[in-house]
Amino acid sequence: MEQPVPLNGGVGGVGGVGVGFRPELAADLLAAPSAVDFVEVVAEACFASPAARREAAAIARIWPVVPHGVKLSLGSAEGVDLDRARRLGALCRELAAPVVSEHVAFVRGGGREIGHLTALPYTLEAARVVARNVAAARRALPDIPLLLENAARTLRFPDDALDEGSFYAEVVARTGCDLLLDVGNVYANAVNAGVDPGALARSYPLERVAMIHVAGGAREHGFYFDTHAHPVPEPVFALLAAVLAATGPVPILLERDGDFPPFAALAAELATARALARSAPPRRSPPPPRPASPPASAADPPPGAAALAAVQARVAELFTAPRAPSPADVRPFAADEVARSRAILQRKRVDDALPLLPRLASHREAAARLGARCVEASPRAHRLAAVADALRIAAAAAADERLAAEALVDGLLLRARFVGPAADGSVRPRLLPFIRRERLPGGRVIWAIKGMGSSADVRIVEPRR
Repeated sequence: MEQPVPLNGGVGGVGGVGVGFRPELAADLLAAPSAVDFVEVVAEACFASPAARREAAAIARIWPVVPHGVKLSLGSAEGVDLDRARRLGALCRELAAPVVSEHVAFVRGGGREIGHLTALPYTLEAARVVARNVAAARRALPDIPLLLENAARTLRFPDDALDEGSFYAEVVARTGCDLLLDVGNVYANAVNAGVDPGALARSYPLERVAMIHVAGGAREHGFYFDTHAHPVPEPVFALLAAVLAATGPVPILLERDGDFPPFAALAAELATARALARSAPPRRSPPPPRPASPPASAADPPPGAAALAAVQARVAELFTAPRAPSPADVRPFAADEVARSRAILQRKRVDDALPLLPRLASHREAAARLGARCVEASPRAHRLAAVADALRIAAAAAADERLAAEALVDGLLLRARFVGPAADGSVRPRLLPFIRRERLPGGRVIWAIKGMGSSADVRIVEPRR
C-alpha cells in the first residue's frame, strides 16, 4: 500500500494536508492513502461508538491521527469536565497521537448542555478562565502539543473589551498553547461583522498558528454559516493563501461533515490546499511561548469567573429552552442573534441524530423534516442528547408507513445499546444483555441480540420464514 509523504515537519511531526476521517470517506481514502498526510477524528465519536474507536486505532497504522475534541468546554467558567479530559488523554495514548486539539468555546452553562460550540465574550476574564481550564485539562493529557481552535460567532456579547485577534493573542499567551486557526471561522466572523477577512486574520497572533482548518460554507438569510457541508469557496482559499504567506507551510486540514461529493471533488480541494502550502514562504521560527500564568485552583477561580458563569448560564437557557424567548426576555442580547443560534442548535441536533439512524437517514428530506419537528417539540437531553433525539425520531417515524420499516430496525438497534428515554429525556448505556424482536410491515420479524456490557456487539437475526 502506498504511504503518504508529509509536506513538512509541522507540529508534533504532522505536516502536509489532511482530512477529517468520516465513514463516507473511508473507502476512497483507503484506496488512495497518499491523498492525505494525516487524518483527524472527532474524539467524542470515539467515546460514543466502540466501532469508531476501533476504526481510529486501525487507521492510526496508516496515517498520524489527530484527536479533535468538541465537548471539553475549555471556556466554561464552571470549570472543565475532568472526566472528559481523562477520556481524551486515554484516546490520545491509544492512538499514539502526535497532537490534540480543542476549541476556545463553551458547550455548557448553568448545568445545561448547549450542544453547540458557543464563542466566548472577548474579555480578559474569559481568557483567564480558558487558561485555568487548559492547565487542568493538560494534567490528564499526554505530553503532546494541545492546539486551541478559534470559534465561529453567532452571538455577540455586550461586554466585549477586546477585538477578536487580541482575545486569541491573550489566550495563547496565557495558556502557552499554539493556535489551530480555522480560516473558515475567521472568514465567517468577518463577513458577518462587515469587516475585511484579511484584516481580521492579520489581527490574530499568526506567528503562533501551528495548524489550519479549512471548510466550506453558505450564506442563508444574509448570514454566512461555516457549514462543513459545502465546497470551500474561493474567498476562503484566498484567505488561506494570505494566512500561509504569514505563517509558512503549516499543516492544513479539510473539514467535510455532510453532503459528501464524489471523492475527486474533495481531492481537488486537498490539492489546492497543498499547492498553496507549497507556494508559501519558509516558516520562520516562532518565538518561544511565554510561560502560562500559574493557574488558579478550582477553589480559587480567576477574577470575573462567577460573573462569566452567570452569563453562560443565561445563554445556555436562552439557547435550549423549549419555547422561544420573547425579544424582551433576551436582553441585553440581540433577539435575531438568539433566534439564529437556536435555529442552528436545532438543526445540529438533527444532524447529530440522523447518523445514528442510517436506514431512516436514507430518506434524507423526509427524515430531516421529521427530525426537525421532533427536536423542536422536546428539550435537549442533558446526557447522550443525540441518542435521545434519535430514539424520539425513530419512534415518530415508525408511525409513518413510508418510513416505518427502516425506523423500526434503527430504533431496535438503538434500544439494544441504550436505555431510555427516561421521564427527563435522558438515556444511558445498556450494560445488561438485550434480546428483543420487532415485527416489520409485511410481517417480517427481526431480532436484536447483545451480550453483557455497553460495548458488546449487537447482532441482527432474521429467522427464515
